[in-house]
Amino acid sequence: MSWLGLHWIDWLVLCMYLFGIVAIGLWSYRKVHDMDDFFMGGRRFGKVFMMFFAFGSGTSSEQAVSVAAGSFRVGLAGIWYQFLWLWATPFYWVLAPVFRRMRALTTSDFFEARYDRSTALLYSMLGICISIVFMAAALFFGARMVEGMTGGQFKTQYAIAAMTIMFVIYGMAGGLGAAVVTDFVQGILTIVFSFLLLPFSLYYAAQVTGAASGFAALHEGVPGRPGDTLLSLTLTQELATQMGKEPITWFYVLMLSLNALVAIVCQPHIMGVCGAGKTEFEGRFGFTVGNFLKRLCTIAWTFTGLACVIIYLTPGSSFMPQEQYDVLTSDPTAMKNFADMVFGVAAHDILPKIAPGLIGLLFAALLAAIMSSCDAQMVVSSGLFTENIYKRYINPHGSERHYLWVGRIAGLVIVGISLLLMTQFTDAIQVLNTYVNAIPAFIGLAFWFGIIWRGYTPAAVWASTLTTITVWYLTQTHTPSVVLQSMGDGAFWQENIDFIPARCRAILWEVLPFTEYGGKTSIPWQYVLYLSSGAIVGIGVSLVTRRASEEKLDHFYRLIRTPVRLGEVVKEPCTLPENPLPMETGKLIPIPGIEIPRPSRVGLLGFLAAWVAVGAILWLTIFLASLGA
Repeated sequence: MSWLGLHWIDWLVLCMYLFGIVAIGLWSYRKVHDMDDFFMGGRRFGKVFMMFFAFGSGTSSEQAVSVAAGSFRVGLAGIWYQFLWLWATPFYWVLAPVFRRMRALTTSDFFEARYDRSTALLYSMLGICISIVFMAAALFFGARMVEGMTGGQFKTQYAIAAMTIMFVIYGMAGGLGAAVVTDFVQGILTIVFSFLLLPFSLYYAAQVTGAASGFAALHEGVPGRPGDTLLSLTLTQELATQMGKEPITWFYVLMLSLNALVAIVCQPHIMGVCGAGKTEFEGRFGFTVGNFLKRLCTIAWTFTGLACVIIYLTPGSSFMPQEQYDVLTSDPTAMKNFADMVFGVAAHDILPKIAPGLIGLLFAALLAAIMSSCDAQMVVSSGLFTENIYKRYINPHGSERHYLWVGRIAGLVIVGISLLLMTQFTDAIQVLNTYVNAIPAFIGLAFWFGIIWRGYTPAAVWASTLTTITVWYLTQTHTPSVVLQSMGDGAFWQENIDFIPARCRAILWEVLPFTEYGGKTSIPWQYVLYLSSGAIVGIGVSLVTRRASEEKLDHFYRLIRTPVRLGEVVKEPCTLPENPLPMETGKLIPIPGIEIPRPSRVGLLGFLAAWVAVGAILWLTIFLASLGA
């Protein structure tokens, strides 16, 4: 017996999960007494909880959907849509203590402590926008998966409503503490969700082709798309042209990774991911190890997407009706839409053949992945509004209880806005590259300059952020050469940019077309243009504007170099306790104004070990791609 595309056993598994997760979240309500409890979970969590919180809050359905869709469309190279964060992961070990030592409630507190109140307001507004985009993306991709998993029978609006109600209930009740506790359960389910479909999809890929194994089927490929292109870590120009996509070259990977490192520090939930632990080591361990778990899940999503290429695009496959196959192979839009749903479609087609209830388990894990991200984004964005906008500018004399309820209501409103934004999304990869990867980088430059250079000024924060946004918008809607030509004749600009030598002007005009692909700005070149523009403008403005006072700067750098004592109590965000541990001294580069500290033994060894883990994950990916050859 089935209803809306799910067997009754699937519904039973799903209902048991939903009841349990809401009960856990509501139980956390008892532990919320003040702002620190709601927005930082009381800073009481150990390494395991922090690991699953980092994993759960940063892992949602849009990653599985985008990676599976990308792999289905461009082959193994699609793994870079999430592996773009791989190269940044070792730096998480170094960054986590900075966040925890700030003793802050939100990242906006960081900007006020380092720069001034105006930059805190700037980050608060931008941070809320980032959270709205992240929640909208998670719900959008979750809806696409639900549609695929139920064969299109379950109305996606019902699924979105159910998911939203669940995480809003326990998120509003228990705050970040509820998010951390539920993410422990949901993190385990997300790992199950990531690996559940892989062995079965490989098995049926072998069945469809008659190959000795699923990996052998990947090497054989499908007609018109041999395995050597399916299993390449780069997307060649020839295949990219056939698929209407931009080639994924090593330059593409380099720029995506650099942009990811700039952006990660200003994702709003990262302050909670690093700051909710007992000490900075819990933040270090959780942030780094939790994200390495995510990299392993990325491998599973990728090879599931590759197996789906064989299952659905092999002519005569029993999984793909001939009429639908003809539509997909002749209509790029239909192929794009199918790719966005392929993970869910494969679950719908394959799991019932194995055992009843597996789709229910995968459905529950899907909800876990979505809600574990959305609950954290809701709480941190409501914290930005309450702590850094409402409390600062609207009602600075409210009670703790008053601010708690303002935070809860703000979270509800922010979720509502994200639901409206979700209706504007149409393409998984486009959403990932255009919004999710780009927006946090707008102000990420100011964070990095702020921790390494005393001379970066509040005016530079505004100038670099606005410049980055402007260049991003222009390159999103026009190509660089079109932008210049729209401002006048191209020859005029080539001859009259006086501050650039004539030969350099000529080279510039010759190079500009290389920043374009398919009538749009190339994605890696877009990153080059807006990051370099923001950095140049920020440095230039810093050299001619007033920096923060030396007293303020001394306090900031003392704060981020004073280790956290177990059980320490601070009265206000970004302040030291009454009896702090000794400040770490010594700079890595003895240049006045440059504030890169000498690494500790724990910091250095952990950083090196993380790079070994990066190498191991890359080796595992290449090894799996070589199986069956």
